[in-house]
Amino acid sequence: MMITELRTFLVAAQLESFAATAEKVGLTQSAVSAQIKRLELEFGYPLFERTGRAVHLSKAGLAAVERAGEIIALFERMRDIPRDNTISGTIKVGVISTGYSSLLAPAMAEFLKSFSDILFSVSVDVSLALLQKLEARELDVAIMVKPPFSLIPHMEWVPLIDQPYVLVMHESVQGKEWKRILNQYPFIRYDSRSFGGSSISSFLKMHSLMPDDIAETEEISLILDMVSNNAGVAIIPSCQQIRKYKNIKCIDIPDFVKKREIGLMVFKARRQEFVEKFISFLSGKSI
Repeated sequence: MMITELRTFLVAAQLESFAATAEKVGLTQSAVSAQIKRLELEFGYPLFERTGRAVHLSKAGLAAVERAGEIIALFERMRDIPRDNTISGTIKVGVISTGYSSLLAPAMAEFLKSFSDILFSVSVDVSLALLQKLEARELDVAIMVKPPFSLIPHMEWVPLIDQPYVLVMHESVQGKEWKRILNQYPFIRYDSRSFGGSSISSFLKMHSLMPDDIAETEEISLILDMVSNNAGVAIIPSCQQIRKYKNIKCIDIPDFVKKREIGLMVFKARRQEFVEKFISFLSGKSI
């Protein structure tokens, strides 16, 4: 079996660069090239069209991507065959910080009542990092913000909840005119490089607003701590964390119609019975 080569092929198909693939999978560029050539010799057709150092998927290579994903998924499912009638195994879950206490923890507790022999391995990180871990097969599922770009072909998005964006401020801030408040008070920016933060930056740019930034972070808990200490105001997704702060108030932004989409990113073909069941538990929760 050529599972290692197929894994490398899928990464190369996504990046369309043997150099970038080598860096991502921890091999030399020549080793990556050799693995691809072994596959091409085995299959009897070229997977990539090569022009100098540039590589692009061939017509056959495009067709091979989906099948390669299916083969790897089937191979990994071999690990999940129970040794007896008891369903057991490990579910590797990645989750963003706003979801682990209000969404993931209750779902795991409820799930384990039915599947007590399941072990959870949990990783808390930002959405981009979770997506990268999922691609590297370090996770089975990821609870994250929906990416602003097209989904990877062998992955599936399961929507859980939409969160409107709100303006949060210290209780001492007067008024409800969100534009005036943004122009008048220091601004704590939800990281513009994050999936959710990029929507905020686009919204501010669309309305020609340039608030006085004093900090930028993707950690919503840190943003709320700063707002609670009257350091400034911020636009963040509406979430349960806000309710923990008695001296913070928030107002709606009617013009901000786009919402942060929270969901579950999973592999299309990797859907064991207990993973499907876990998805159903998650779908009944809210952040």
